[in-house]
Amino acid sequence: MLFAEEIVNYQCHEDALNEKNNDPYINSPFRVYKEMSSKKKGKYFELIVEQYLKKQGYNVTKSQNSDHDRIVNGKKLEIKGSMLWGEGTHFRWQQIRTSQDYDVMCFVAIYPDRIELYGATKDVVKCNLEVQDDRGNWIYNQHGGKRTNSGAFVIDGMPKDFGWFQYLEELL
Repeated sequence: MLFAEEIVNYQCHEDALNEKNNDPYINSPFRVYKEMSSKKKGKYFELIVEQYLKKQGYNVTKSQNSDHDRIVNGKKLEIKGSMLWGEGTHFRWQQIRTSQDYDVMCFVAIYPDRIELYGATKDVVKCNLEVQDDRGNWIYNQHGGKRTNSGAFVIDGMPKDFGWFQYLEELL
């Protein structure tokens, strides 16, 4: 058994405290989202996008099925959100499925001081993520290694790293 007063003498505890103090969201109003489970984050990222777009005058309704999150001006929108990973070095958008029923994928980038919304049509997402290297590896495959296309993809980087990202409003 390990008691609370003992953990303060562990190096791993010291490392955890230092990591928390280096969190770029430590004084951010967005910190509340960082501390949520992935499922809850997804729910709130969807609500943030919905409320933002409604304030901009877009017609936003609930989805027709579980393959997309909202319908915006008649277009099926799938929403993927990320906060900065590591020490604020990159975003990671996960569980990107090119087989789902959507027209536009929205990439939510939550910085400590702002939220930026990017997007790409389904065809552009497919073209950029269903990619194999010269050895036959699926570059952006998320599950099961790189040799098999699992149907779920992941991308790591900053929005500027993806020349195929557009501002979301340009696609709606």
